[in-house]
Amino acid sequence: MYEGQRSVTTEKRVVNLTRSYFPGQQRYGTITWSGDICATWDVLAKQIAEGLNFSVTGAGNWSVDIGAFFAAPREQWFWRGEYPDGHLDAGYQELYVRWFQFGAFLPNFRSHGTDTPREIWCFGNPGEPMYEALVKFLRLRYRLMPYIYSLAGLTTHCDYTMLRALPFDFRADPATFNIADQFMFGPAFLVNPVTKPMYFAADSTVIDGVAKTRPVYLPAGSDWYDFWTSQRYAGGQTICADAVLDTMPLYVRSGSIVPIGPDMMYADEQPNAPLELRVYPGQNGSSLFMTTRVITTTMSKGTLP
Repeated sequence: MYEGQRSVTTEKRVVNLTRSYFPGQQRYGTITWSGDICATWDVLAKQIAEGLNFSVTGAGNWSVDIGAFFAAPREQWFWRGEYPDGHLDAGYQELYVRWFQFGAFLPNFRSHGTDTPREIWCFGNPGEPMYEALVKFLRLRYRLMPYIYSLAGLTTHCDYTMLRALPFDFRADPATFNIADQFMFGPAFLVNPVTKPMYFAADSTVIDGVAKTRPVYLPAGSDWYDFWTSQRYAGGQTICADAVLDTMPLYVRSGSIVPIGPDMMYADEQPNAPLELRVYPGQNGSSLFMTTRVITTTMSKGTLP
């Protein structure tokens, strides 16, 4: 597919979404997703580890079906979701919100599946908790587009990976070596998905007495800022992070300069809008956005940066 499209024109980018992968395949503009998975909390947790292990191979683009492909249980052995009522079940709604939050920090942000609708308006109305939690992270994904696009540039030109197991960036900290449910999204963001229900079980059964927090290890060698509150923490410690429904614990490494775009309904809605640069002090840093623009411009002229 790639070679056929390139034989027609070199001016059009090629993207191929595939569930299969072989080493070196990324040269053909592929995005690999993890296949037709089932909607359970256990599967969500395992998907994080799967994506990190996949990225360790050097493959730059990996993703999942947000909310899982199979929501309900059926007779077939592979159809093993736990939510017969799909989006009408508050238990599935909570799982979908947490999966959506995780998906907002993957190279490819993609909700897909069978059994039940996945549109945001199927999870409530404006002002209601599930709906507002989804909108919050959808808006954030669009506002981070300058940062994400810069990561894509580094992936293309510098063999980078957006989804990064913690030892990639913190080899001097052995405490990061066996962490399977936290990861770096580029050089700035420490992402900590919530992988256990806090509000509802299946059949909309209310869960009581569950703390709305999760433990987060902050790697040594940097200070860290809570993205939501800007509170600063020293690295090399485990903290108890707030994880209410509309909050996935998210931290920014000191020394980061993160470009933030405007609120948008689609990616090129405001091409000339001013950017906000958020500077997180504590150590030397540089603007990933500006660095990538220089690399891209230089490469387009046929020379190496």
